[in-house]
Amino acid sequence: MTNTTKIITTLCALSVLSLAEVLPLPKVDTLKSVTKEDKVLIDVARTYAAFWDTGEEKYAKKALAKDFIDLNLPKGRKQGIQGPLDASKWFRSVVPDLKAEIKELIVGGDTVVSRLNFTGHFKGKFHNTQGKGQLIDFDAVDIYTIKNGKIKTNWHLEDIQTLLSQLNNPHVNKNFKLSSTTIKDGGKVDPQHYWNQFGCSGDNTRPELRWEGVPKDAKSLAITFYDKDAPTGSGFWHWIAYDIPVNTTKLDSASLPEGTKEGKTDMDKAGFFAPCPPPGRIHTYTFTLHAMDVDKLDVPKGVSGAVTRFYIENHTIDKATLSATAGPRK
Repeated sequence: MTNTTKIITTLCALSVLSLAEVLPLPKVDTLKSVTKEDKVLIDVARTYAAFWDTGEEKYAKKALAKDFIDLNLPKGRKQGIQGPLDASKWFRSVVPDLKAEIKELIVGGDTVVSRLNFTGHFKGKFHNTQGKGQLIDFDAVDIYTIKNGKIKTNWHLEDIQTLLSQLNNPHVNKNFKLSSTTIKDGGKVDPQHYWNQFGCSGDNTRPELRWEGVPKDAKSLAITFYDKDAPTGSGFWHWIAYDIPVNTTKLDSASLPEGTKEGKTDMDKAGFFAPCPPPGRIHTYTFTLHAMDVDKLDVPKGVSGAVTRFYIENHTIDKATLSATAGPRK
């Protein structure tokens, strides 16, 4: 990264009524190093983010060049400005309360990298599935080339796997709950429980987990541990365990029930890898407990974590989650 590149970390997005302030606004400690040229790029990126945040077409038309090009155009989407307009309208029919928050901007030359976090609730219809209010929470990364104050091209990557898993979760069972005596939902992970690699010096201990309200038709359980804020474009999977006997109600930090299997993580090997957020950043980590419709998953030996999660998602009948933050560390 060159010295002219500016990284702008967004702590939150403002949502107010006036035109001047409705844009998702990056909050920074200082903007002294941002040039006038950088500010133009930042304002354009904010304007386009406001389109996704509000659904108002005027922001897209203001931010995008008349000859705008989508560099990795999804199948069925029109090229040019009409593509994002149609995509936004359709997705808001699925998630009516969709919000978009700028999490990070990276500015360099005529290029802006924008990481957006999309949230809302699945209350519309996705193909033949009617939503039941399931929480939607996923990230996307856009890379804009900006010319003459307009976005000329955009290359984008959405966390489709997370989105589809949320849209395809058919149940909202309030009695199915995941908890821990080690960490609280919405709390913080104690640094002593961090990983012991990449600059972290924790004990890499898996937290104690317990649950209740497992659906009556569940036949086994699976658990995943995921960092959605890892700077990879698709997060980072820290743990996958499946074929947990359905009568299990808790896991201690040292062992797993007989018959339980572990899938490969994003370290390309099985096992539990505790949080280790990069210096100066706060990451959100989520444990997801899956209620499965089969006793055993027929996962081929040696496959990637993505393939294992595919098998888990395709046999999940309900989920319970527990999320906590880690960082910032010095």
